[in-house]
Amino acid sequence: MMNRRQMGGAMLAAGAAAALPVRAADGIWDASGDVRRAGGVLHWRSIGQQGALPPLVLLHMLGGWSDDWRDVARILGKDRRVIAFDLPGHGLSHWDGAPPQVQSVQETAGLIAGALTELGIAQADFAGMSLGGCVAVALAAAMPERVRRLVLPSCALGTGRTWAEIVAREADQVRTGMFSAAGDPLPTGPDVLRKVFGLRDAERIAAEQNASRKAAGRWIRPQERGVGLTDFTVLLGRISAPALLIYGGRDTFFPPFRPIAEAALRDHRTVVLKQSGGFPVQDDPVPTAAVVAQFLAG
Repeated sequence: MMNRRQMGGAMLAAGAAAALPVRAADGIWDASGDVRRAGGVLHWRSIGQQGALPPLVLLHMLGGWSDDWRDVARILGKDRRVIAFDLPGHGLSHWDGAPPQVQSVQETAGLIAGALTELGIAQADFAGMSLGGCVAVALAAAMPERVRRLVLPSCALGTGRTWAEIVAREADQVRTGMFSAAGDPLPTGPDVLRKVFGLRDAERIAAEQNASRKAAGRWIRPQERGVGLTDFTVLLGRISAPALLIYGGRDTFFPPFRPIAEAALRDHRTVVLKQSGGFPVQDDPVPTAAVVAQFLAG
């Protein structure tokens, strides 16, 4: 007869088996699968085999999808298992019913942690850009035992906004043509990506971003509100894992958040990729992968 510990182990093994790859993934990915969480399904893709190094979990930007990381994953997956998630409502992750008014970063972090438990992963390295980095910060702050090292390229880790400020910002986004009045993301051209984020491959990235934003639809606003309402100085101060901050030298959007993150983190280093823009994961994957690999090996 099983004791409670044996029964718990059997249940975890059964959950991991249920979340095994369900089909070969597109492009560079070796495998993919779905993990059902409360009210929805998280989709993941992976490349590489588990070896001596811990797995690396990749989380994408707001309005993006797991494929944002594909070129970095291709490099880092040569000597470890790399797993990229589609965040709730993004990519191939889907939820029942309408999106909530606010999706907090803590809530999303719990969903990712639960999915990793079902995949049999107790601890990993994490890398997240923009929204993905904010979620990784929340996870590292709440569950330090789950995070060995933390990589944060281009993250808006601010001190939090009021609800009135968020409403005003969303009204501006409607006026400037980023969203419809109903909250649907609208296509944007490459000019903004060049001017604000300093991207070199703006044409390609704008086209892909329009596709990923369309897939995320009305899930973008709730996630953006969750980030905006969060005072990340509190969460960053709770993180014990070593952290790497990455910024692009050509970017004008994310660097103003750098002093906030550096002042709040206990153990960090900062790298500025001088020739990169604000989306180094997509626009400059080779040097981005190099600094990430060096940090994770340290």
